[in-house]
Amino acid sequence: MAIRDSERAGNSERAGMMTANEAADQLGVKLGTLYAYVSRGWLKSYRRKVGRQALYRRADIEALRGVVSTERGRRGRSLPAASTWVTVAQPKSIDDGAPGVIVAESAVSSINEGKLAYRGYPIEEIVAHASFEEVCLLLWSGDRPVAEEIAALRAEIHGAQMPPSVAEALAAVGDDAPPLLRLAALMPSLAAWDRRQPPRTRIDRAKLIISQLPLALAQPPAPGMPGGPGMAGRLLGWVPGSTASDWEVEALNRVLNACAEHELNASTFAARVVASTGADLFASVLSALCSLSGPIHGGACDRIEAMFAELESGARVDECLAVFTRDHRLPPGFGHAIYPDGDPRAALLRQVAQSIAKRRGRRLFETAFRVEGAVSKRERLRPNLDFYLTVCVRMLGFPRAMPAAIFAIGRASGWIAHALEQYSDNRLIRPRMRYRGAPLRHWE
Repeated sequence: MAIRDSERAGNSERAGMMTANEAADQLGVKLGTLYAYVSRGWLKSYRRKVGRQALYRRADIEALRGVVSTERGRRGRSLPAASTWVTVAQPKSIDDGAPGVIVAESAVSSINEGKLAYRGYPIEEIVAHASFEEVCLLLWSGDRPVAEEIAALRAEIHGAQMPPSVAEALAAVGDDAPPLLRLAALMPSLAAWDRRQPPRTRIDRAKLIISQLPLALAQPPAPGMPGGPGMAGRLLGWVPGSTASDWEVEALNRVLNACAEHELNASTFAARVVASTGADLFASVLSALCSLSGPIHGGACDRIEAMFAELESGARVDECLAVFTRDHRLPPGFGHAIYPDGDPRAALLRQVAQSIAKRRGRRLFETAFRVEGAVSKRERLRPNLDFYLTVCVRMLGFPRAMPAAIFAIGRASGWIAHALEQYSDNRLIRPRMRYRGAPLRHWE
C-alpha cells in the first residue's frame, strides 16, 4: 500500500514535469548544456519530493525550445548570448525572491545573496566613502576616477546654467508641476537644444544631463544661497535655511549614492531598451523617468509621505497600518522581493537618518522607527530604500514630493551607465512572449 501511495505521489509530482534526460532530449542538447542553462539562470530546476533527481517544468522546456530549436531548416543557436536580450517566458516562481529570468549580463552592478555592489565595490563602502560625482564616473567607466575628473564634474554641476530655450519649455510646464514631471520635461527640450550645439561625446552628454537635472526642480534656490560644490551642494541650495554645510553635503551624498544603481529594475530596463534602438541618452533617460510615473515603480515615496502626514496630524501608528491590512495592501516603503532578509540600502540610510536627527531633531526619525517596529511585528516586513530615503530627504529640509525627485536624480547615474553599456555592444532588445490566446482560426 505504501508503495502504491508513493507511486501515486510520484505520478502527481511528475504531472507537467520532465526529467533531465527528457528535457535534454526535447531541447536537442546534451545534459551538460542543460545544466549550464540552469546555472546561468535561463532555466529553473525543481527538487523531487521522493528521490534526488531534479525535475523541469514542461512549459519552461517548451518555451526554451522555441529559442534553441531548428528554425526554417537551420540549426538554432544553443541559447542566445546574453547581449541579445531574448527573454524566455517562465511561470511565476514558487520560491522566495523576485520572479523572472536572467535576460542579460552587465558589469554595472550586482546583487548576490542580498549583497549589492557597484562595479564590484560593496554598497556599504560606496555610501560611506564616495561622493556622488565619484559614483557617476565609476558607473560610467568601470574604474575609480582620478581627482581631476571628480573635480571637473563637480565644477560642471556647480556652474551649470539652463539654456534659455530649455527654461522656456519648463516655464510652460509650470512651477506647480510635480518635480518628477519637470525632470521628464527637461529631457526633450535639452535634446532639442543640444542638437544645435557642437557634437559631444556620450560621456560629455552624460555630464550635461546630470548637471542639468537639479536645475529642473520647481523651487528656485533661496536668495543668496547658491549651494555648495557638486550635486549635493547644488540640491541643498533648494532647502530654505541650508548652508550646504559639510555634514549636510555628506548626508545627501550618501542618499544619492544609495539611489544610484540597482541592476535591472523597470526604469533601467526601459532605458536599455530605448538605448538598444540607437536612440540617444536624452531618450533613454526620458524613458526611465516616464517609468517612474507609474505608482508601482516610482510612487512609493509619495505614499510614504502621505502616511507620515497622517501620523503628524494625530493618527496612531496601529490605526494607520490597520487601513493597509484592511485594504490588502502592504505598508508603503516595506518589503522587497530581492531582499527577503532586508534591504541593505535601507539599513545604511537608517544610519544617515539617525545622524541627521542629531542636528535637525528626532521627531520624524522616532516616528519612522516606531512605524518600522510596528510593521515588523504585524507583517514581518523590513523597510526598503524608499522608506528611509523619504525620511532622510524630509529631515534635511526638502519640501514634499522631493524624495522621489532626489531618487530620480541619483538613479540617473545608473540609467546612463546602463545605456552606455548597451551602446558598447549593442543588439536590439526584442523579447519574446508566450502566447496564451485563442488557437489558430480563420477569417471567413
